[in-house]
Amino acid sequence: MAKTQKTPILIIKEEYFNEILAGSKKEEYRSLSEHYFKMFSTKNEQGEYAHLKDIKEIILAVGYSANRKTMRIQLKDIYIVEFWNDIPEGFQKGDECFVLELGEVLQTNFNTSEHGRNSRTTKTKRKT
Repeated sequence: MAKTQKTPILIIKEEYFNEILAGSKKEEYRSLSEHYFKMFSTKNEQGEYAHLKDIKEIILAVGYSANRKTMRIQLKDIYIVEFWNDIPEGFQKGDECFVLELGEVLQTNFNTSEHGRNSRTTKTKRKT
């Protein structure tokens, strides 16, 4: 029986959550820690992280409370980068991290009308 891959859940500050929901933030960054390597990649026969998983969507959550805001969002791509020129806030020249290229918001758990959307949840067509 094939193992089902869980949708990764990432905790995010509300400020960045709102920017992603509004469409002005298109990338999310995560450290090259053991936690994120385990979440985003698979190990080879030697036990080394060798390949990034084929993750199609992620869940972003504001904080840890039971009634937190969440959104399910398309993940266009994931890769590792070393910053030399365009350095995002919170990073320095030469820092490395995972970059998650975000796509369309697929679903939220709250009323999105305050963010310019007109329904409780938004969904997109799945590519075949």
